Amino acid sequence: MNSLFINLSLVAYFLSGVLYFTNFMFKKKTGSIFANALFILGFLLLTLATIIRCYQAGRPPFTNLYESLIFFAWSVALAYLVFEVIYKLRFLGAPISLLIIILLGLSSLLDDTIMPLIPALQSNWLTIHVVSYFLAYGAVCISFILSLIYLAGSRKSYLESSRLDYLDMLSYRLIAFSFPFLTIGLTTGAVWANVAWGSYWSWDPKETWSLITWLIYALYLHLRLMRGWNGRKIAYLNIVGFLAVLFTFFGVSFILPGLHSYL
Repeated sequence: MNSLFINLSLVAYFLSGVLYFTNFMFKKKTGSIFANALFILGFLLLTLATIIRCYQAGRPPFTNLYESLIFFAWSVALAYLVFEVIYKLRFLGAPISLLIIILLGLSSLLDDTIMPLIPALQSNWLTIHVVSYFLAYGAVCISFILSLIYLAGSRKSYLESSRLDYLDMLSYRLIAFSFPFLTIGLTTGAVWANVAWGSYWSWDPKETWSLITWLIYALYLHLRLMRGWNGRKIAYLNIVGFLAVLFTFFGVSFILPGLHSYL
């Protein structure tokens, strides 16, 4: 049943992405409304699939790579829906839909067998730690896409300066929103590590890269607020930050195995 709802969600996001793209190309307002409705439907189906997985497993549904990819997709969708209401980000509907399709597609290649938790994961800190990170990841993902659009639009003045300023502002606000959640995720992870392994910090590869990611976004906010950085140079730093997020999430698990290798 869980897989059925994920597959239906994948179909909804595919159709939504097609309609978003069509609307962008031909400026069809009706298509945009249907695209948004399908996106919301995909989100609801993915939410239902997550709840079912949680019930079936009897634990939070993000303790391995298969579940984490699905929860990552859910987090990106949630962040988009929230900030679309606030900032009218419907022009991001197509790339966000594509990203979610990629995440769900990758999850379909993995084993979805429900396995018992290893002792290190049997902690009440699990939910706070992981949910905090994924709320941050959803927001920084959208900020990353905005920075890519900014850099593409600023070449040869493809976008007006007022539009570029708007993209720059949105990208910054998403980082400002996500940074407290990155901080909560990092600190609760340290407390959890002390409970599980008897040490707050052991320089495990995932711990180290989580810290590097946090430092990059801390530098982003410092340069933005204290040094007045904006435009292309802060957009490049934002991209570096998101690449660090991707390496922390994917790369470390496959290239630098450590205490978090079970993810």
